[in-house]
Amino acid sequence: MSKVYILAADDEPMNRLILEELLDDDYELHCVENGAECVQSVKNRRPDLILLDINMPVMDGYQACKEIKALDGCFDIPIIMVSALASEKEIAKGLSCEAAAYVTKPFNEEELIKVVKCFI
Repeated sequence: MSKVYILAADDEPMNRLILEELLDDDYELHCVENGAECVQSVKNRRPDLILLDINMPVMDGYQACKEIKALDGCFDIPIIMVSALASEKEIAKGLSCEAAAYVTKPFNEEELIKVVKCFI
């Protein structure tokens, strides 16, 4: 049986490392550095779930979420925004882009795993 494929986009190397340590044993995890790379990765291989930071160079998470949701056959991919932007306005903006959930950084590892499991 193949592992669930998770795509994660975060421009901070330490955040990608934390996600790898947290998820790599149970899931097939691929990490990219920005929203544009995330959109391109989705075009190359459809993930089962996306973890998406918001503040990234080249293309932010909001735009990446919108572009992914507009791709043929990708609207139903669950996208979890994982961001240090924690205001109600930012959370609402993330969810208005059709994100399935919003987790604030620094995240509790158990909480993130529970949210991931809700969508796979």
